[in-house]
Amino acid sequence: MTRKYKSLFLILFSLFLVACSQQSDSPKQVKKEYYLTLIVKEDTDTISEKVTFKKGDTIMDVLKANYKVKEKSGFITAIDGFEQDPKTKTYWFFKVNKKLATKAADKIKAHDGDRVEFYQEKMK
Repeated sequence: MTRKYKSLFLILFSLFLVACSQQSDSPKQVKKEYYLTLIVKEDTDTISEKVTFKKGDTIMDVLKANYKVKEKSGFITAIDGFEQDPKTKTYWFFKVNKKLATKAADKIKAHDGDRVEFYQEKMK
């Protein structure tokens, strides 16, 4: 009878150990990191850096995560204290992959590998 109890105890103990062990059969979710090149031209200085962002972020989200930004209705009015100047008709513009943006920065999704360049230019 004791032999049966010992066998039963060993079986139950083995089941307990198996149930409590960590399962490594399922693959772990690896978060993909997304990168883009962010270029900001302020007066005579140009800052170019590779930055990370999350899937679904807009260009505005990426810019705000890396610089102090003022904006109005999705349009950038200042980056790190460099403000646009309506008196001289100098405004912030930006290009995505060397093409002038046709929407506000908060309306354009960032994509892995993008090259985003912010600069000030006078309107004619």
